[in-house]
Amino acid sequence: MIWVERITRSISRISAPFLDRILKNLSANKTVNDFLKKLEIKRLGNIYKLKRVLIIPDINIGDAIITQSFISPLKNIFPDIEISYVYQRKAYFLIKANPYIDKHLPLFRSFGYPSRRDCKSLKNIIEKYDFDLIFNFCPYFSTGNFKSANSAVIHPIRFIANIIRAYSSNNDKAQIVFQFNRFANELIEEFPSDIKSRDKPKLDFSDSHLYTTQQLYTKTKKIMEKLRIDPRAKKILFNPDTASQYTFIPFKLQLELLKGILSQKNRTLLLCPGYVFKGIEKKLLKKIPSHIRKKIVVIPRDIPIEAYPVLIDDSNIFITGDTGPLHIAAARKIIVNSNNNFRNSTAIVGIFGATSAKIYGYDSFSDEYLSASQDAPSKTFEGFPHCKNLTCLDKIFKKCPEVKCFQGIDTEEVIEYVQNYLS
Repeated sequence: MIWVERITRSISRISAPFLDRILKNLSANKTVNDFLKKLEIKRLGNIYKLKRVLIIPDINIGDAIITQSFISPLKNIFPDIEISYVYQRKAYFLIKANPYIDKHLPLFRSFGYPSRRDCKSLKNIIEKYDFDLIFNFCPYFSTGNFKSANSAVIHPIRFIANIIRAYSSNNDKAQIVFQFNRFANELIEEFPSDIKSRDKPKLDFSDSHLYTTQQLYTKTKKIMEKLRIDPRAKKILFNPDTASQYTFIPFKLQLELLKGILSQKNRTLLLCPGYVFKGIEKKLLKKIPSHIRKKIVVIPRDIPIEAYPVLIDDSNIFITGDTGPLHIAAARKIIVNSNNNFRNSTAIVGIFGATSAKIYGYDSFSDEYLSASQDAPSKTFEGFPHCKNLTCLDKIFKKCPEVKCFQGIDTEEVIEYVQNYLS
């Protein structure tokens, strides 16, 4: 998700509006895109066998989840290849049951940037296994990190251009999961015909999927039972936390949302704890009137990440900013080798500030957006201050004197949407 961000960061001294125009013009330039495509075809054309493939997402949990959308189309067309996936170790329990991944390498320990230890782990993996092809989607691993690789390495430059071009269009989906899937299918067409399975039909993998085991599902159900949530109440799961101040829903807005949503009867709000903005749940509770506070159940901080798919699936609606749990919620959840099923009927509301909802969000009410893979609607609400442009994707290194990212969001509109859905 941060590839676009790295491009903006590398030339961040240029004024934001000027840089915004440059990125959009370059991505729309047919000559540039044709050149990038020829480079890919040349690298893929030099592959005489395809047995071992390494895929590297960016190092955060959300990136590990959404990059799975790139894996399934490849495995469908090349069923005999061994796909190795190196990713954030804290995402392991959310990914370990994926049937399209052959070798799990949950080695990344840092968030935001790879540490020296992460770089060394990647180097060791490359030297240990004789990969035929490497897909690197982490911007912080440069060509120097792949010096010891005796294989073709595909970097997502054209993929970035595809996203920006779709973002600038009124007739295309820029959403990251959708673009991952499309990019995989484009690359499949570029492979030499003699290494592709000729009789393997293409399947539609445009939905985002999250796989789990029956054992893990049962374990997390027991965790849920300890929370003593009223099964008769309409359950709203609210996540007040994000990874950046530019995606963090302003405290005042959060407070107004909770008061408005809980004004109706027969509502239970499950309040997630803050991990980046620590103590945010306590600050909210302190400001909420006592007669409303009794409708709130605070999720313990020590609840494991693998419990979140069940927690989200048991809720009628999930409300969050732009952060990893949004992609957990949007994915269609599947229990492998089991007759049991998730509900997959959680409505999703994403509230966006600096980042683009068209790229990272889910919305069932516009053809320009991707719907969440749930049997329920998804909806985005996005701030559009006058200063917002593509460079705002660089949320990690932004240093704005004032956070204006959520200007333009009508709190009453969000409350009304939630109330109408729950009614």
